[in-house]
Amino acid sequence: MDDPSITSDSFLNIKLPLIALDVGMKRIGVAVSDRLGFSCRGITCLHRLDQGWPGQLLKLIHEYGSCGVVVGLPKNMDGTEGVQAADVRKAVADLEKVTELGIVYQDERLSTWTAKERLFAQGLNEKKVRSKLDQTAAAVILEDFLLTHPEIKHV
Repeated sequence: MDDPSITSDSFLNIKLPLIALDVGMKRIGVAVSDRLGFSCRGITCLHRLDQGWPGQLLKLIHEYGSCGVVVGLPKNMDGTEGVQAADVRKAVADLEKVTELGIVYQDERLSTWTAKERLFAQGLNEKKVRSKLDQTAAAVILEDFLLTHPEIKHV
């Protein structure tokens, strides 16, 4: 657990299945893992400007039985945090007001690029790629988190 983005308290509360967020200025991509952590899939996008997004996310958390939240943290290529990371942390502060689930950050560098490559490889056109990009990026973030933390167990 060398990642300074993960506090030991929040990490202890993380169990499968998980829900992941790719937080942007306008949209929040959402993905879920299965109960064993073998697969992840994008499920939807929430509208960030809608003040009710944390409540909408809570409904999804209950619907999918999620036991923890993984949030992509946008870092610069040199590993530092910039304006976007501060904005993500602000969104997480809003989420923390409505849930007691453990919330951890995952470095999301190149997740959008990876998601875009996957979607184009599936033969999707530009319009379809745009519509699925945020939730696919959330799935990439979740996959990266699970690969980095194989010790996460299912309930």
